[in-house]
Amino acid sequence: MDPTFVLSLAAEGGGINLFPELNELIWTTINFVVLLAVLYVFLFKPLLKAISTRELEIQTSLQKAAEDRVEAERLRKDFEAAIANAHREAHDIIAKATKAAEATKDQIEAEARAKAVDLVENATRTIEREKVKAIAELREEVATLAVAIAGKVIEKNLDTDEQKRLAERFVAEVGKH
Repeated sequence: MDPTFVLSLAAEGGGINLFPELNELIWTTINFVVLLAVLYVFLFKPLLKAISTRELEIQTSLQKAAEDRVEAERLRKDFEAAIANAHREAHDIIAKATKAAEATKDQIEAEARAKAVDLVENATRTIEREKVKAIAELREEVATLAVAIAGKVIEKNLDTDEQKRLAERFVAEVGKH
């Protein structure tokens, strides 16, 4: 401020009064107290209530987040355990299937071997029967031929019983060879 202005004010009013009059002081104090009361009721109280409500919401949110984090960790561990269990079960199933396949393969091989042995034995028996049958037929043929040949050679000098005996001896000798 300009010093001449202050001096001119002082000259007009007869001096500068720094303190207000008592009447103004009382009304100013009453106005100030009323203003504080109005501010407290309409501004500070709702503001403090909003702040405490917000603080409570934040604490609740933080507590909920901590609970959610714990729950998520539990779920993650449960999930990992379930996956490990599923892997273990899959491994067991594969092992059982492999064992079953191996057992089935062994059973099929054993059955095939048994059938092959049966087939070979049947074939051997059939061959042996056919061989015996063929030998018998051959002996009969040889005997018949021998009788026919002997009959021609001897030209009916022998009787039928004698021819038969000679043929059987001939067949017996041929059968030994």
